[in-house]
Amino acid sequence: MAGAFVAVADDAEATFLNPGGTPQVGRFALTSHYTRLFGLKELAQVSVSGVAPTALGHFGLFYHGLGSSLYREGVFGLSYGRSIGRRFHAGLTLRRMSLAVRNYEGASAVAMDAGVLIDLPYQLRLGAMAHAVALLKESGTATENPRIIQAGLSRTGDRLTVSFQLDRHPRHGYTTRVGQEFHLAELVTIRAGLTTDPSLFYVGLGLEKGRVKTDYALSSHSLLGITHRFSVTMEFG
Repeated sequence: MAGAFVAVADDAEATFLNPGGTPQVGRFALTSHYTRLFGLKELAQVSVSGVAPTALGHFGLFYHGLGSSLYREGVFGLSYGRSIGRRFHAGLTLRRMSLAVRNYEGASAVAMDAGVLIDLPYQLRLGAMAHAVALLKESGTATENPRIIQAGLSRTGDRLTVSFQLDRHPRHGYTTRVGQEFHLAELVTIRAGLTTDPSLFYVGLGLEKGRVKTDYALSSHSLLGITHRFSVTMEFG
């Protein structure tokens, strides 16, 4: 869906994309994701995230890794989400970022993010996410923790979800994301989306069997080429 997820946030990836959406996850869920950005092995990306519902709220855990032995970025985080009433959901994420470059000094930082998800009439949802609302610790000279603000609106009908999102980066300006998800059959989902600045086109397919979901997405950049993305999600309990 081209990353237009902040106002959807209904699976385990909400732990880092919008922790305010984690209360929508009804049972323990675990998601893994793998890709090579633009087909380059030096830009291999892997992530694992999980959500555990409890009587005290929804707790999440995630790890993201990007790069190779020459250059490596890693993000490890914890999240907490809770519903306040029937329509308002909020969450916080605490994440530690690290950067390692061979033969150079590394860097790390700890930051806090905050997200909300609001259920509106007519099956609408409003979502917002603020990255790095607080910088708790920093070491090294190469860390960058921009305060990125994301806001979106989605609508989910019987079989179709449409989502619009606007991201603001303090240095790179605004990015618009538009995505849709259509349940073609009970076990089959197709997705598509577009982003601006950079301009990317996405298509995807999801298959579900019992409590196991597999997803594939393809994104295309006019200059850098194609990226293939794979993920597997499992639910327990």
